[in-house]
Amino acid sequence: MACTKAFKFIFLIIFLASLVAGCLDTGSLNGELVSDDVNKLLPEETVPGEELNAEDVNLTDSIETADIVTSSAIPEVPTYSEENSGFVYPREYRILSLNFKRAIGTGEERIREEVFNITGKTSGYNMEDACDVYNYVNRQWDYRYDKNAEFFFGASQTIDSGYTGDCDDYSIVMSALLENMGFNTRVVTAYNESYGHAYPELYIGDDMETAYAILDYIAERYPYAENVWYSERELEDRQTQYWLNFDWSGSNGYRHPGGEYFRGAYIIYYPNGLIEF
Repeated sequence: MACTKAFKFIFLIIFLASLVAGCLDTGSLNGELVSDDVNKLLPEETVPGEELNAEDVNLTDSIETADIVTSSAIPEVPTYSEENSGFVYPREYRILSLNFKRAIGTGEERIREEVFNITGKTSGYNMEDACDVYNYVNRQWDYRYDKNAEFFFGASQTIDSGYTGDCDDYSIVMSALLENMGFNTRVVTAYNESYGHAYPELYIGDDMETAYAILDYIAERYPYAENVWYSERELEDRQTQYWLNFDWSGSNGYRHPGGEYFRGAYIIYYPNGLIEF
């Protein structure tokens, strides 16, 4: 299958930075990008809440780890100029931002315990560990649709309830676990003419060599992944940041990091309160 094409995110308000998304064609691990249109997250005959059950998915762990994942170095997100601009966000988006921040940051001791339960480690985390967390959460996850879209359970509460929840609960739990490990994440909400969705993204650096080494590792570890999707955030100084899609949807129906993106109008929430439209 040909790799789908890089595309530009739709913005409601224009910031100094822009986002584009792309994917790595796993047919060849040379990092070459091919253009095409973006496909929908779900097949036409499905509706929200009918995603694949985690137990139906083969999350292969048999691939030997590459050098990139044995390093404990985790890319740090730089300070954005927009953070100090004094920009006033619309009230409803500010409320969502605070709710995400609260839910992700609560129950830190419980989150640390769960990270150790999954990885057997208390420090020195790498992309192998991040994928282990992804695999574990997706094996456990029990999707339940929540009509109260503005109320978010804390990450530890969702974990203690047996990993039950909808897409925003999933984004919060995944972000909380990864943030506790020292990774940087952001939560993206997207809306189309039918419904909305939320998913987390993992920051994988601001240089192409490091980002593509991580994408290659994902492609090798999950051989059934036809594409590995990521997004690029282009800053005003021409610096490019790379974010790996950590949603539960796979490009061919199997769940893996770098699954196919949901298509719609995007709003992005960062842990420090920055919001991008």
